[in-house]
This record gives sequence, C-alpha cells and structure tokens, in this order.
Amino acid sequence: MPFTHAFLVPDIYPSFRCKGGSCRSTCCKGWGVSVRMEEYFRLLGMDCPPEIRRRLDCAFYAPKDPSPERFRLINPRFDGDCPLRAEDGLCALQLACGEDALPSICRLYPRAPRGEFAYECSCSNSCEAVVEQLLDREAPLTFRSVELTLESAPPAGKRLRRPRGYYSAIRALCGEILQKRALPLPERIARVGLALRALEPLMDAEAGRMGAEISRLGLCAEALPAFAPDAAAGLSALRGVLDALAQTSESLSPYREIAEARLSSPAEFCSARAAFAGRFPAWERHFEHLLVHHLFYECFPFSDRHESFADEFSALCALYALLRFLLIGYTASVPTREGFVDAAAAAFRLIEHSRFDHNAAVLLRRQGTADDASLGNLLAL
Repeated sequence: MPFTHAFLVPDIYPSFRCKGGSCRSTCCKGWGVSVRMEEYFRLLGMDCPPEIRRRLDCAFYAPKDPSPERFRLINPRFDGDCPLRAEDGLCALQLACGEDALPSICRLYPRAPRGEFAYECSCSNSCEAVVEQLLDREAPLTFRSVELTLESAPPAGKRLRRPRGYYSAIRALCGEILQKRALPLPERIARVGLALRALEPLMDAEAGRMGAEISRLGLCAEALPAFAPDAAAGLSALRGVLDALAQTSESLSPYREIAEARLSSPAEFCSARAAFAGRFPAWERHFEHLLVHHLFYECFPFSDRHESFADEFSALCALYALLRFLLIGYTASVPTREGFVDAAAAAFRLIEHSRFDHNAAVLLRRQGTADDASLGNLLAL
C-alpha cells in the first residue's frame, strides 16, 4: 500500500538521477541481489517477450537459508553481471515490461528510507552517481523535509529507549562538528570522538542537562591530546582490518590490489599522499561530504544500537583510514576524478552493505589498536 509522508533528506537527494547505461560500476554487477518471495513468483508468472522469459527462468537460485524477504538471489553471468542486463547497459526487463516489473530492490537502490529515529531517506555512497554529486558541491551538506511516496511504510525498527530528540540531537552534533572547516578534517573527526565520550555517560540524564552539554560540545573547545602520529603503525592497523574484512568483497578487491601495489611501504605512502593532495586539492571537502552523508545514511552513532559510542568512533576512524589508503593508492595509478569516484564507491559497497562498523571495531580491539594513540595513527594517514 503506498505510503506518503514528509521525510528528512540530504539536500542532494531530490536531484539524484540514475546514470543508467553510462554507469561504470553498475548496481547490477558484483552484488548478491535478493528478491522477496512474492516478487519471485510474480516474475515467474509474468507475461513478457520470449527472450526475457528465457532469461528470467535462469536468473535466480535459492540461498542456503531462504526467507520470505530473501527468497531468491540473482544468478550472475560468468562476468558477474546481472543476466537481465542488456548490451547497452540498461535493464532488459525494464525496457520490455516497464519499471513496475522490477523487483523492489532494483527500483529503490540506492535510496534507503527508514523510520526508526524519524522518517528519513538518503542514498548510499556505494552508488557512483551519489559520489559524483557530493564531489560537485562546495557548500556544507544540509538537510530538509520533502514529501515522498513509497510503496510501503519504511520499517520502524525496535522501540527506542529514549525520546527521539536525544538521538537526533547527538546525530546532528556529529555532523556539525565534521563540517567545522576552520579545523583540519582529521581533527574534526577526533573531536567527534571526544564529544561522544563526554555524552555517553549522560544518555540517561534529563533532557536539559543533555541539551546543555550538546551546546557546549558543539563549540569544539576541547583540547586534543598531543601525540606524535606514526604512519607505519597506522598502516599496519589498517591492513589488519582490511585483511579480515575485504577478502569477501569482490567490488573492493581490484581497487585494493592496485592501492597495495603502489603503497607497499610507509615511505611510498607518504610520497603518494603528497601527490594526492596536489592532484585533489579539495580532498578534505570531498571527504567531509562523503563522511557527513554516510553518517546520516548509517544513523551514526546509532548505526548499531548494541555498540558503544567508543566502538562506533573506532569504526569511523577505520572507515576514514580505509578511504584514505584506497583513494591515495588507487589514484596514484588512475590519477583522474573517475578513479577517485570509482574507488570511493567500491569502498562504500563494503562499508554500507555489511556489518563494517561492528567488525572493524572488534578487529581493532583484538589487534590492540583501539586506544587513543592508535586511532590517532589511523586519522593521521
């Protein structure tokens, strides 16, 4: 049943447009795309041209543990592409039968409506068109309310322990700190961690006290602890996370291999980092937009309400370090804007479509690299 409501969205959301056949890394390729049970049987019984019928009859296979929401997976071709993708890059099913014939995941991606903390909707950074939108802007990202009509109401999630205002205020504070451009971006990220550390003991405090603390923290007045960042230690900690998490990411693997080949030592990394800053002088602004947009998409620091603020912040440091390493290394070989976009989108396929936050935080703890100095080493990359 159609659901119409006002949703809070990033200001770039209304202007998002799919690139269609011109997309270099389509959402049809390299993904474990699933369809719901009712959609699967609808596709099997749909009236369509014979060529589309032949493709549909071979397009799905059953996962190990099917459920009504994840009933069948799309069976990729030998090259990893969707069997329904046409030669021109467009969807043959949509061309033959219209957009309504598509499974809901194909109609919706990269959009992600939700209703847990508020009615919100944003797009995933794993889509190259979204990354390009973010790179094209200069002003800080803002958010506004727009009326959207969806096929059904977004999932509400579990009952919240605290008033919604607590969650929205803390999430907004993190975005506000990240957009304080008078400070270097790594310092802004570090100050997000200081703010979360100060707020966590107050999460069950009365609203007035919480509000006063949020206002104070928004000034970013806290002094950061002094230490000498160690690039070699930061690279070692990041590689420990990558070795464990990136092995199963087909999308990330080719970009990581190229980055690893160019950044085999701390000296090579430092040299490539300087070249990256010269090639992309607005890199801090680009990273700021990617991070603020991602944090809204993930509901940071409540992306997983079983995690502590400390773990959420550790994962944010790992995310930043992963982006830096991958983009610096990949664009050393592919020194173009398209190289930047493609590597960033590949990284967010892992980050936003897996339990990256939880897993990265666990791995950093197991490595003994979740302390302040070690996280600082990641932010210094």
